[in-house]
Amino acid sequence: MVGYWDEMFALERRVDEVMRSFFGTRTTPIFKEFMPTTDVFDRKGDLVVRAELPGLDAEKDLKVSVEEGALVIAGERHHKEEVKEEAYYRMETSYGAFTRRVPLPDGIDEDTITAEYKDGVLEVVVPKAATQIEAPTMKEIPVRVAKAIKAA
Repeated sequence: MVGYWDEMFALERRVDEVMRSFFGTRTTPIFKEFMPTTDVFDRKGDLVVRAELPGLDAEKDLKVSVEEGALVIAGERHHKEEVKEEAYYRMETSYGAFTRRVPLPDGIDEDTITAEYKDGVLEVVVPKAATQIEAPTMKEIPVRVAKAIKAA
């Protein structure tokens, strides 16, 4: 019976080694670039930009501005080491600096734009901007299908 448990512990150690070499350890984590999901939509003629920014300190790490005809949302989500004596087997949370740009129509009043951060979600409202956006035109591009070359 002891031999069985020795084999199980050896297998567990080997799996741990493989996981650490693939995913990294707590001291060598693999970070993915953070890019917040962003929705842009019309609400009663207002252009609304909503970005999911959980874990961000909005007062320190978030900036909303209008630059060169675009709404710019920029910031950084910092990695905070909270696990004391455990190694990560998988880390899916992304960290780092980000910038999202949303083009704005000409003639908007920048002084009327509002931004609110609540429960990890930033919502920016550009009053009456959605009514100024021209509907995009659509042109279908035909797809040519190439004939397969016959094998000799």
